[in-house]
Amino acid sequence: MGSMTFLLPNPIPPAAEALLRQACFAGGYDQTPVPTTAAVVDGRLVVSRGPNESGYLFLPWPVGPVGAMVTTTSTLRERPEPYNLLLELARGKLNQIRGQTADWREIGLQTTPEFDREVEEVTRLFGTAVLNQPSGEADAAATRVLERSYRLADQLVRLYVGQMFATRHDEEGKLDTRLAARVAAPPAGGHAGDYHRAFNAARIGFRWRDVEPGEAQYNWSAVDQAMAAARAAGLPPTFGPVIDLSPGMLPVWAAGWAGDLATLAAFMCDYLETLIGRYRAQVRRWVVCAGFNHADGLGLADDERFRLVQRLFEAALQLDPELDLVLGIAQPWGDYLVHDDQTISPLSFADDLIRTGLRVSAVELDLRTGTKPRGSLPRDLLDASRVLDLFAHLGLPLEVVLGHPASGKPDPAAQEHNESVWSPGWRGAPTPEGQAEWGASFAALALCKPQVRAVTWDHWTDLDPHLTPAGGLINAAGRPNPLLARLQALRTAHLV
Repeated sequence: MGSMTFLLPNPIPPAAEALLRQACFAGGYDQTPVPTTAAVVDGRLVVSRGPNESGYLFLPWPVGPVGAMVTTTSTLRERPEPYNLLLELARGKLNQIRGQTADWREIGLQTTPEFDREVEEVTRLFGTAVLNQPSGEADAAATRVLERSYRLADQLVRLYVGQMFATRHDEEGKLDTRLAARVAAPPAGGHAGDYHRAFNAARIGFRWRDVEPGEAQYNWSAVDQAMAAARAAGLPPTFGPVIDLSPGMLPVWAAGWAGDLATLAAFMCDYLETLIGRYRAQVRRWVVCAGFNHADGLGLADDERFRLVQRLFEAALQLDPELDLVLGIAQPWGDYLVHDDQTISPLSFADDLIRTGLRVSAVELDLRTGTKPRGSLPRDLLDASRVLDLFAHLGLPLEVVLGHPASGKPDPAAQEHNESVWSPGWRGAPTPEGQAEWGASFAALALCKPQVRAVTWDHWTDLDPHLTPAGGLINAAGRPNPLLARLQALRTAHLV
C-alpha cells in the first residue's frame, strides 16, 4: 500500500480538524480520487491507498473568508520524509493559477497589471515559505499564499468570463444558450413574470413516483399544466431527468425490485416510452437519466447501471430516432470514487457510453455543491472551469445544472431524498446572499463557454419536490431569493 505523510500546522485551525479525514489521493487525466485512508497521528496527516505511485492529494481546507474549498496539491511522489501540508496546498493552487493563466493567454486573454503584480508578489511570498520551513513563519506565509491564490483564481476567472462574453458578442451578438430553472408546476401569481424575465427556456421535471404512483396508473394533470404554461410563454422546453436514481425518486412499487436489473429495465423503459409518446410533439429535448454514474439505492453494480442507460437510450430512439437525448452526470469531479464499490469515473462513464455508438446528443453536468450525498464538495470557479473544459473533450455539447443552498435549516422536501447541507467548513451557514453570489458567478462561467448550450438552476421553488436543500429561487415562504434578480441581469446582458 502506498502512503504519504504531511506535517500539520501547529496549532491546527479549528475549522480544519473536522476536514482532515476527508483527504484523499487523486490521479489520472481527470484527477479523480481513489479509495483512501486518512489518519492524524502525532501532528501528522498519514494518507494511504492501494497503488504505490505518485498522485495528487486533495482535501477540503478552510481558506480565509471563503470557507472550506477542495484544494489540490501538485503531483507528489512517495518518499520517507513528510511533506509540509500547508506548503503543498499553497504550491498546488499557485501552480494551477500560473498554468491556467499561461493557457488562457495563448487564446488571447489579457490580464491587468495589478493581477500580474499580485502573481509576482505571491510567488515571492511562496519562496519565503519554502526557505523558512519548518517554522511558524513558513506556515503563516503558506497560509497567506493560499488565501491570496484563491483571490487570484477568482480574479482570473472573472477576467476570462468578461473577455469571453465580449468576444462571443462581437462574433455572435446575443447568445442563444438556453437558461432555465426546473419547474414541477407553472410559476404561480406574479412570479410567472419573474420567470419569463430571467429565463429564455423552460425546464420541466417530475419525479417518476408522482407521474406513475401505481403500476400503469398515470397522473398527467401536473405535467399537462407545466407543458401548457411553457407553450403559452413561447419557451422551448426540455424535460427531465426522466429517471433519477436518488432515493425517493422512484415509485414505491418499482423500488421494490431493487437488484433485479431485467425487471427494473422493463419498468423504466415502459415509463420512458409512455412519457415520450405522450409529449414528443411538444418536447424534442429529453434528459433521459441522471445520477446513474453515482451510487444508488437499487442494489445495482456499476456495469449494471451502465447497461441500464444503454437500454433507456435505445428505447427512446426506437420510438423517435430524431429526439435530442441528454445524459446526466452527477458529481463530475468524481467525489463518489472514494468508496470502494465505485469504479467508473464520471468522464469514463460518459466516454464509454459514447464509444459504444450510443447516440447521445449532449452531456449534462450536475454542478450542485455544498450538499450531500448527491452534491459535490465545494470548489471554486477555476476548478469548475477545468471540469467543464475536461468534459468538452468528449466532443459533445455540454449542459449544466447548478444548485446551492440558501439556508442551513432543515428542509423536509430534500430530507425526503436523504439530502442535507454539507455541514463542516461553512463560515457561518448558507445564506441567500451567498447563494446569489455563487449562483450568478457559476452561471456566468458556464454561459460564456462555447461548448455549453444550456444552463439550468436546480429548482424554481422550494415548494416543488427537490434535491438541493433550500436551493430554490423562490423560498418556501413564496419570496424570491436575491439570485433571481442576478439571473435576470445575466439573461438581459447576454442572452436572446
